[in-house]
Amino acid sequence: MTQRLYYDDATLRHFTAQVLEERTTERGPAARLDRTAFYATSGGQPHDTGTLNGIPVLEVWEDEATGELWHRLARPLEGMTVTGLVDWPRRFDHMQQHTGQHLLSAAFLRLWDAPTVGFHLGREASTIDLPLSQLSWEAAFKVEDEVNQLIWEDRPVTARFVTPEELATLALRKLPNVTGPVRIVTVADYDATACGGTHVARTGEIGLAKITGLERYKGGVRVTFLCGGRALHDYRRTLRTLSELAASFTVAQEELPQALARLQEESQETRRALHKAQAMLLENEADRLWTATPLNHGMRQVVAHWSGRPFAEAQALAARLREQPQTVALLAVTEERGTRLVCARSEDLPAVDAAALLRRALARLGGKGGGTSSLAQGGGPVAPPAAIQAALQEALSG
Repeated sequence: MTQRLYYDDATLRHFTAQVLEERTTERGPAARLDRTAFYATSGGQPHDTGTLNGIPVLEVWEDEATGELWHRLARPLEGMTVTGLVDWPRRFDHMQQHTGQHLLSAAFLRLWDAPTVGFHLGREASTIDLPLSQLSWEAAFKVEDEVNQLIWEDRPVTARFVTPEELATLALRKLPNVTGPVRIVTVADYDATACGGTHVARTGEIGLAKITGLERYKGGVRVTFLCGGRALHDYRRTLRTLSELAASFTVAQEELPQALARLQEESQETRRALHKAQAMLLENEADRLWTATPLNHGMRQVVAHWSGRPFAEAQALAARLREQPQTVALLAVTEERGTRLVCARSEDLPAVDAAALLRRALARLGGKGGGTSSLAQGGGPVAPPAAIQAALQEALSG
């Protein structure tokens, strides 16, 4: 079995090893070594990357059946002796996030009796899942305060393998479900839990832990957090965004909430005024259409077709026209994906069936629709304007 050097020293970056086996997988060449400092994906923590003899290591995984570690490479190795180089920024980032997760999970359990049921260390942010029906930001901030106090106290973090007999004597945050020797990661006088991941040597190396998101997830709560360098970069990004917003509003950062509230109120007033103006324009347009349509056998048959116009406007025009006496309106709009029709008639024409007129027009256009005897709508494929106009006229004349 491959010796996992990171168990003894998580800060080890360079190592030498012998190649035990090579093979070609569906995703590329892979090698198994007698010893490695590369962490394999497990326990919610992603694998390390780096190089073997200068060849990029793209993935490291453990064969579930045999327990062997494999390194997927950009190209095959040459020779049986290799020099490995671990991508240290990635490794240290994972150490900060993973140890920070231990502290957060322990604090949620201590303060709110909420055990961690899921953990994922992501590329941008990490999450832990808690079996809580709800979690307020005030409660989350209490956990955040406690964790950062532990970080500032710079407590030692240790890891060691224990026998099953020793395991039975330990007060662990969560009992492991594995057999044989178990690796226990301990934060002095605060937390002890089984874990095979890489961790910092002292809590001070985490730098900072920041909770950035709370959301409902599968009946519980998912907590998103950032530690160390990730938290610093997020603060910089947030500060840059706030600075740009404050400059655009010509206010101080602390005045942004009030400035945004004023902008939202002004925007709502503008939208209300715009909607009112649009409604008046549509009413005027409907009245002009009605006036321009001559009486035919005692009724006005308003027919119109537009290309690229919102169908909602055609519906509004039809609603306005049906308020006029002795009126039938059959209106069409050609959109990017098809033709849509609406048919409406005034209440003083009970003998006219709007749904029947609509279906008659759509039959010629290869579409379908339905509704009531006073209002109906439907659609069909895109058709030439002349064909649409002819279908509307023939539906009314028939």
